[in-house]
Order: sequence, then C-alpha cells, then structure tokens
Amino acid sequence: MHAHLASGTSREEFRHLAAEHRVVPVTRKVLADSETPLSAYRKLADNRPGTFLLESAENGRSWSRWSFIGAGAPSALTVRDGEAVWLGAVPQDAPTGGDPLRALRATLELLATAAMPGLPPLSGGMVGFFAYDLVRRLERLPELAVDDLRLPDMLLLLATDLAAVDHHEGTITLIANAVNWNGTDERVDEAYDDAVARLDVMTKALGQPLPSTVATFARPQPKHRSQRTVEEYGKIVDYLVEQIAAGEAFQVVPSQRFEMDTDVDPIDVYRMLRATNPSPYMYLMHVPNSAGATDFSIVGSSPEALVTVADGWATTHPIAGTRWRGDTDEEDQLLEKELLADDKERAEHLMLVDLGRNDLGRVCTPGTVRVDDYSHIERYSHVMHLVSTVTGMLGEGRTALDAVTACFPAGTLSGAPKVRAMELIEEVEKTRRGLYGGVVGYLDFAGNADFAIA
Repeated sequence: MHAHLASGTSREEFRHLAAEHRVVPVTRKVLADSETPLSAYRKLADNRPGTFLLESAENGRSWSRWSFIGAGAPSALTVRDGEAVWLGAVPQDAPTGGDPLRALRATLELLATAAMPGLPPLSGGMVGFFAYDLVRRLERLPELAVDDLRLPDMLLLLATDLAAVDHHEGTITLIANAVNWNGTDERVDEAYDDAVARLDVMTKALGQPLPSTVATFARPQPKHRSQRTVEEYGKIVDYLVEQIAAGEAFQVVPSQRFEMDTDVDPIDVYRMLRATNPSPYMYLMHVPNSAGATDFSIVGSSPEALVTVADGWATTHPIAGTRWRGDTDEEDQLLEKELLADDKERAEHLMLVDLGRNDLGRVCTPGTVRVDDYSHIERYSHVMHLVSTVTGMLGEGRTALDAVTACFPAGTLSGAPKVRAMELIEEVEKTRRGLYGGVVGYLDFAGNADFAIA
C-alpha cells in the first residue's frame, strides 16, 4: 500500500485550469520509497503497447533525480505508406494523412498548453522516436538502400498517463492528463472524474505485489549475424577515405548492423543494459506497429542528446573524441591527457561543434548561438568523451520541433557536410538504418523537447 502525500488536483482547480488550458494534468503524489523504477514500470506498464520507461544516469554512475514511466497512451501518430496515420483512438480535430511531420506540428499546435508550476519535467506529451530515414522528408537523398526492417520512420505516443519517480524524495507523482479537444468547458466534470479514475487504477496497480525476478549475469559469446564481413566493411572505409581525399566530404560515418535471435523479455534486456552501461539517456518502449504486424520493443542506452529545448532555448552537445576508461584513477587521468592532446580527435570535435552551431543557427535568433564548456571531458561507465555545449534562443515563430529537425540527424552518426555525407552513406549501406542514427525522446505540450541519439 502506498501512502498519499498530496491530494493532488482538486475539482475546483481543474475547472479553473480547464478554462485556460487545452491539456490539464490531474496529479496525485504517493510515498513510494520501497519502489524502484523497474518495479513501478512492471506494475504500471509491463510491456503493454503504448508504454515506456525513460531514465538517466549522470556520467555513467549516479542516477538522475527523475525516471518517467508511460502507463498509457490512447493514440500514437506514425507513418503508413508514407502518410501520417493515427493508431488507436483518433484525437478530435487531429490531422491525418499527408506529411507526418506536418501532422505532428499541427497536433502540437492543437495541444499547446502553457507550462504549469510544480510539475515534474515531463508530465505529458508526444513520446517516441524518429528513425534515421525520416531525414528523407527533410533532405533530398537517393533511394538506394533496401527497407528490410520495415520500421516506421516516426512513431510518437500521445502520452496521457504517466508516473514520475522522484529519487530524491522517494515519491511517485501519478499524472492523468485530461485533453480538452474542443476548447470549451463542456463536460468538464466528466473529464475530471475520468482522470481521477485513471489515477485510482494506477494507485491500485502500484500496491500490487510482484513475483521475484532475480537474474544472474552471464557473458556467453553471442551468436550474432553481421551485415558484412570485416573485409567488406574495410573496403567501404577505404572508399569513403578516397572520397574525403577527393574533397567530397570532411567526414563520413558508416555503420554496421549486428543481429541475433532471442526470446528474452525486453525488460530483462533493459535491466542488463541498465546495470552494465548506465548512460545519460536510457529507454525502454513497447509500441504498436503501424504496418499492422506485431508490436515491437525498443531498448537503448545513449550518452548523447541530439537537442534539448527548455523555455525557448535550444541546446545541443556535440560529442567527438573518445578514450576508454582506465582501470585506476591514475590510468584514467593519463588517458584524459592523451585525449585532450590528440590533434585528430580535437579537429573532429571542432568540426562537429561548428556543425552544431550551423544547425542551431538555422532556427535561432541571430547573435544568440554560443559555445559553452568547449571540448571538456565527460566520463561514462566505459568511455570518456570530448564534449561541448552549443545553445541558442529559438527565433520568433520557431518551435521545439524546428530545433529537432534542424539538428537531425546527428553529425556524429552521419558526417559533414551532412547532406553529402548522407549521400555517400546511401551509396555504401545497402539497407536502411531504421532506428540507428535516429532519435528517441519527447516533445511536451509546453513547447519543450529532449531527444537522445539512438
């Protein structure tokens, strides 16, 4: 049983907010110091389609304050046969058909709601992914690679029911968003009662016991398949080096896909990844398939944000330059000095910082784009990187989605100049990348965003 620490949103508060806001979060805070994010996820979501778990570990060691659980999404915006389509309940007045990015932009405008004080950083929004190949809607690229995975180029859940785990307080804030689709105060009490009923369901679920899920670490040699042999991959690298020498690009980042069959539960894959490679961006999502096939899960751990947007400021963190972590503090310090003195790594880092400045400069007010903390060391669980921070204030009429598309895809997984690098990638990679090189994250109803490179 979980004790209620706060009564949450009252009916009168809800009526007042519903008169001014399109989306109104109804909240309830419970004491949950005996829960972990994983146990709460299993109780509230348990791999149901339309659910997710988002977490963060700072510098690969200590866990950040918040973990977010998506406990329910009535709808998802995705792509089918090149057109925007809603899965589940189609939201009232939400656009369907046509360019999926336009449909997403129109949906965010429809649901735009001023930020409310006292809420966790994520209290509702569009949560999901952009696959690498969504870039074809932003840039003209040759159509050479085979789409063998058949993943949608975009899938975003309309996340209305969430749980925000506060590791500092030992509490969970349950959130049930009521969406005022027609912008009137009709049926306001009915909407409030429905949101409270959803909070009751989540509260009851948190109070249920779970069976033990003790797992052991095993490191067998995985039986994986690669797209190409080492020799074949080496030939691709040689070809791209020739193209760079000929002046076609400064940098190109090829990829290699590895696959293996498994019947392991996605949450157990996430648990192992969480234990062995804690990172600033960790995600587990179970999403419906837009092609009508089986649902699928996404599990990942990423050190790098593509872009974040908060209060009208966009930030990107170029990462380039890497060394492994030392076995001792002394070795770690020596490797740091070696990385900072490496001309090749520093040149690559500068190139990607310039690319980040250029990307943000497309959507930010002139004169506001700046570089902070240039080329400093950040340590993660297994490696250290050179990292810089590039920020800028979004220009008049620009949105968080504009910032995401301006920076998409990341130069660290494509190259520079970005378009020419992607053209060369299309020449040498015979299958589409799918989620790799895309992003996972969210756009909230208040105009903020946070996306990690996948």
